[in-house]
Amino acid sequence: MFDLSEKNLTRILNQSDPALKNTPIEILPFYDGLSLANIPSSICSWFDIPAPRSEVLAVPNPPIKLEKIKNIILLLVDGLPYHRMVAWLEKLQHRRVFKSNWDYFGEHGAFTALTSIAPSTTANAVTSLWTGKFPAEHGVIGYELYLREYNRILNMILQTEVYPNADPNTEPFDLYQKNFLPVATLGPHFNQHGITPYALQHESINGSGLSSMLLADVTKVPYTSLEDMWRKTGEVLDHDRTNRKYLYLYWSELDTLSHRSGPDSRRTGNAWHWFNYNLEKFIDGRIAAGNKDTLLLVTSDHGQIATDIQPKFEVRHDQAFMDCLQVPPSGESRFPYLFVKPNKIEDFQQVLEQRWGDQFHLLPSSALLDAGVFGEKSTSPVIQSRMGNFSALPNGNAYWWWANKENHLLGRHGGFSKLEMLTPFLSLVL
Repeated sequence: MFDLSEKNLTRILNQSDPALKNTPIEILPFYDGLSLANIPSSICSWFDIPAPRSEVLAVPNPPIKLEKIKNIILLLVDGLPYHRMVAWLEKLQHRRVFKSNWDYFGEHGAFTALTSIAPSTTANAVTSLWTGKFPAEHGVIGYELYLREYNRILNMILQTEVYPNADPNTEPFDLYQKNFLPVATLGPHFNQHGITPYALQHESINGSGLSSMLLADVTKVPYTSLEDMWRKTGEVLDHDRTNRKYLYLYWSELDTLSHRSGPDSRRTGNAWHWFNYNLEKFIDGRIAAGNKDTLLLVTSDHGQIATDIQPKFEVRHDQAFMDCLQVPPSGESRFPYLFVKPNKIEDFQQVLEQRWGDQFHLLPSSALLDAGVFGEKSTSPVIQSRMGNFSALPNGNAYWWWANKENHLLGRHGGFSKLEMLTPFLSLVL
């Protein structure tokens, strides 16, 4: 296998910004060729069609003539940290029963470390994958966002109000119908160039608000289980083999279990092993078929960091904290956006120091924007309005919990730690 992980990991770890030197940031998004946001442009270049951006992945082209690529599969494993994929590949390398296929990996595969984007969360990662644009361009910069144009905080995956209006006459939000995205999605682009796009997602999220917004002109294929996902993937590939296809596969169970049981729990580990087993079966079958016209890409949107349930991090009932804010916090629990009242900035800083000491680093949001953590140093006023005037960066595994429900998460993401930001990228010709 063409392993670029050590070389590229060094590049990622050495990246820094002087303006953010004394902050808790461990890993910055590497938008210049080593981030999730570069994947769509590489996919387009491998299909030999125009790319949404010029920055492609800093990896060599697949060991196959581009004109022979009929299908590209992008498998997004939600919440898969870099080190888990490394451990799986090392295990495969030493399994005798997999030796012939490992030799195949060596000739037809490549592996590298990548970074997530900012924040390291699903809503903005998937939006980047389906637009080919950086967060600074598409504007989906968190799980929950205060949208000043509607004066509401929305859950960006479900696209529902976080604090619903009690008025029964209030119209539901449909961001797709409101033309919320300022950039085009890739479904029409693929179709325009003779490539049929498919999205395989679990039936429970197949019609979510985010999916509706991103998957225009995409054939949606809901599945009921992991085995069903791979069965339907094979059916799509084998149906009408004269057409070129792009398949987006999304598997969320690893992320769900990492949140509920912790990223290092036995339940999470067992789910990963079961996923590996099914992935290996799929790879075995496609290698045996011998078509060598499909490019499989496996990556993740982010990792996770283990967190404890501690009352001191629950700010929803902290009146002194909330009184300093114009609206409740938004963004991510590990990367909160804050709209601090101008006359309460000093009071808010005192509350932070008294409650948490040095566990949170308060930073003007403009400093993060100027550093380009969202991919562009020049951002629109709309993006700026979604961040507020301050952002909080946690040290260690600290977080804030402001939701009006029980805090039950043992794993989180959204921040800039190595565990959250480092992601794997595997490519394999099948």
